[in-house]
Amino acid sequence: MKITDYFESFSLDIKEHDDDKLQTFIDFYQKDTELDLSVYDLVVIGVQEGRLSLKNESCAFAPDEIRSELYDLYKGDWSLKVVDLGNLKIGNRIEDTYFILQEIIEYFLKENKMLLVFGGGHDLVTPIFNGHSSLGMPLSFASADAYLDFQDGGNYHSRSFLSNLVSSSNSLLSKYTLFAYQSYLCSLVEVDLLKSMDFNLIRLGEFNADITEMEPYLRDLDHLSIDLAVVKSSDAPGTIHSSPNGVTAETLCRLMRYAGMSNGLKSVLLSELNPRLDKNNQSAKVFAQSIWYFIEGLNLRNDDFPDLNSNNFKKFHVSAGFSDLIFYKSNSSVRWWVEHLNESDSGQIALLPCSVTDYNKAVQGELSSRLSSQLKF
Repeated sequence: MKITDYFESFSLDIKEHDDDKLQTFIDFYQKDTELDLSVYDLVVIGVQEGRLSLKNESCAFAPDEIRSELYDLYKGDWSLKVVDLGNLKIGNRIEDTYFILQEIIEYFLKENKMLLVFGGGHDLVTPIFNGHSSLGMPLSFASADAYLDFQDGGNYHSRSFLSNLVSSSNSLLSKYTLFAYQSYLCSLVEVDLLKSMDFNLIRLGEFNADITEMEPYLRDLDHLSIDLAVVKSSDAPGTIHSSPNGVTAETLCRLMRYAGMSNGLKSVLLSELNPRLDKNNQSAKVFAQSIWYFIEGLNLRNDDFPDLNSNNFKKFHVSAGFSDLIFYKSNSSVRWWVEHLNESDSGQIALLPCSVTDYNKAVQGELSSRLSSQLKF
């Protein structure tokens, strides 16, 4: 399959050329030119599909608006190679768009490429999930969203896609984390149902209290979706679903930087930006600046996972009333992990990402909410 046949190239309208801006850092696919995709670390694609975005269908126009703001930013001190393939050719039926997007995702995952997808609606997570599932491995997905996006009487759209991801008997979704949901926008029955599935549901207040405590949740993700509705309307008004409350633009940038640093993350979706509701391209600027920080994090990726053969960590035994725990602290990044007292003879060990706060609480005889929900005693 020739990947570029499925894309319409994007032409950047450059009013003033500047070698220090991202417009010169990114390679752009142009029709009738050959690209060696193997040399790139990050592949950018747009999907102008909003037909199932509930009451927000004009989010289909977002990809090029995001690009215009992104490529006008100054580049960082990065060594990555990034290519923008342009916009996916949309099918006559939304099922056709889903099918080819799934094929594209599967192709690039097998090529071990990081994918950044500009939507479009949040429902695009379904073909992205199916593309990941083709690899046959258990999946860890996350969304940053004010809403649960779960159940709507059997109707499928951008506000109910999660039901579709978990309903299949052979679904490979092993972990799901929802960042910054707003309780008054979500059914308590559905919240309780998702919690009973051992999903990590993190309320807006907890998310905003300390963004550094969110980093461990990002560390072993396969995919992260950002719905613009997670950002407060005063910072990003470009969606019908915006709310006076939400995360700030700055906090979103910090989240995306952590996501970029996550060694396991393979794809990111930015969704639900409706340019027709945006004021002065403010929401497009929010997404563009968060992408800048994502690339910054991607450039900082470091294989700091504790390796028993390399001694690249410090080890801490904690004996508490509830259990004996072993914590690991990376020598290079000072990030933390935890395991039970079941050491492996191999060089790699199964660990749960955690924070120094989790460690300090364990030392004081207290089990943090993260560890109590994810460790089984």
